[in-house]
Amino acid sequence: MLSRFCTTLCFFLVVTSVLAQEKKVIENNPNYQFQSEKAQQTQQIAPVKKVNTFKPFWSFGGNVGLSFWNGGTDILVAPKAYYNVTPKFLAGFGVAYIYSSYKDDFGKYSQNSFGPSIMGAFRPIPYLQFSAEYEGLQTNGNGTVYILGANNIKADYSYWNNALYLGASFVSRNVSFGIRYDVLYDSSQSVYSSAWSPVIGFYF
Repeated sequence: MLSRFCTTLCFFLVVTSVLAQEKKVIENNPNYQFQSEKAQQTQQIAPVKKVNTFKPFWSFGGNVGLSFWNGGTDILVAPKAYYNVTPKFLAGFGVAYIYSSYKDDFGKYSQNSFGPSIMGAFRPIPYLQFSAEYEGLQTNGNGTVYILGANNIKADYSYWNNALYLGASFVSRNVSFGIRYDVLYDSSQSVYSSAWSPVIGFYF
């Protein structure tokens, strides 16, 4: 009889101890919610959200322009280096070479222009770009004026020309297509026949 009582008492104490450890009751805390050790371990394993941070980087490319007009041809080759400051803003610098020629019944000319450029561009959305670019060109050329019944007049010339282009382009991956306008356009010195000129850009 005593042996059975001791066995029952031991069993009762073991069960009570296990239940107390499992429930982990916190007294005087009406907001306490029971969580088993398994649930606590599950809650501790929380997914960590990755934050995408943009790192500025350099890229390379440039512009290519081609224009044909009444008796004239303009060709632009302008390699550039770009520094991508943010996903929406980039700055760049480079050099530009432009060949221009013109011929009609009254005369002809050809010229070569070379000089530095600096630009900034903003992309409010990935496929649209607005840009501003300064370009200074040293221009050297020669021309001939045709005179009926007399010797033709030939002349060589050299001068420096400033241009400030404002442009808008459509961007598709590494290529952009657009148009730009020279706000400093001077018809007597500019290498282009118009303040407006098409432009194609490349980015690598």
